[in-house]
Amino acid sequence: MRGTRAPVVLALALTSALLVAACGGGSNKEDPQQVLNQTFSNPTSIQSGTMDLDLRIETSGGDNPGTLEVKLGGKFQSQGSGQFPKFDFDVSLHGESGSQSTSGAGGITSTGDQAFINVQGTDYAVPQQLYDEFTSTYAQLQSQGSSGKSTGLLQALNIDPANWLTNLKNDGTEDIEGANTIHISGQANVPQIVQDLKTIAQKAGNAVPNVNTAQLNRLDDVIQSGDIDVNSGESDKLLRRLQLSFDLKPPPGTPGAPDSLTLEMQLNLADVNKPQTIQAPANAQPLENLLRGLGVDLGDALRGGLGTSGALPESGGSTKAPSGSAIEAYRQCLSQASGQAALQQCANLLSH
Repeated sequence: MRGTRAPVVLALALTSALLVAACGGGSNKEDPQQVLNQTFSNPTSIQSGTMDLDLRIETSGGDNPGTLEVKLGGKFQSQGSGQFPKFDFDVSLHGESGSQSTSGAGGITSTGDQAFINVQGTDYAVPQQLYDEFTSTYAQLQSQGSSGKSTGLLQALNIDPANWLTNLKNDGTEDIEGANTIHISGQANVPQIVQDLKTIAQKAGNAVPNVNTAQLNRLDDVIQSGDIDVNSGESDKLLRRLQLSFDLKPPPGTPGAPDSLTLEMQLNLADVNKPQTIQAPANAQPLENLLRGLGVDLGDALRGGLGTSGALPESGGSTKAPSGSAIEAYRQCLSQASGQAALQQCANLLSH
């Protein structure tokens, strides 16, 4: 929670993007490309249900090899086109590097007009200004290209995930969370994925801060290989599972970079289009109460963002990734920092 604005905004961004968007089984002879097209251009959208997301990153070699796993899961409910969805998700994190490990758990909730985060069992209300800023950007993104009709966020940006796969294969049917599905597998179409990531970053603006779209071009060379698996409902062609697996190799000479990196993600959807009830947590405290204990001034954070006055480095400097030693120095500094000035001194370490 030390870098307050960015984690809150990115958590909301990631969550909303996900919302818009077993046992071995029998045979199915449907054309895999047609199944993908029907799934990602389905006139029936996913409005509600439960989901769980598991993201795992493993690095080898370099200064700090290790693993990081983030899990997010819970229920969600759409409020209609242009409206930010309701959701109630639990979040957990576990990382290991050498002899060190870190773990954490919490949650994030949106009632459609308010947002809350849970840190170590205590609920905090996200400032309305910050929440409104994000939901406004979300609505603008959805409205682009929608022509007044209900569309998903990716559709509004003219992004079709069906184009993310090549060399398709129909692997038959599988049971996913009680639903009979068709399993389609293929290799990642890296150039298309990179182009779509650039589109999202360009359109998102301030909702996803500090993203250098020019650097995304390097992913074409960094991603060595990738596999994507899609499970679509056999009868309704609604997404039930999305799996991604990528092997990456940073450019030679990148300071502090690992020799290789593996990224794996799995998203499961269940109780699709069954109504969900989401309520605000009782007795939530102002987020300022948490930030005060961390020495962060909420007024400064909202006026200029933590990128200019908090625990994140100031904008306008180098976009070069910080070295492993700089990151470690940053972590140690944060563990001892108290007050706004001390937090900014920690942030400056990342630019060295």
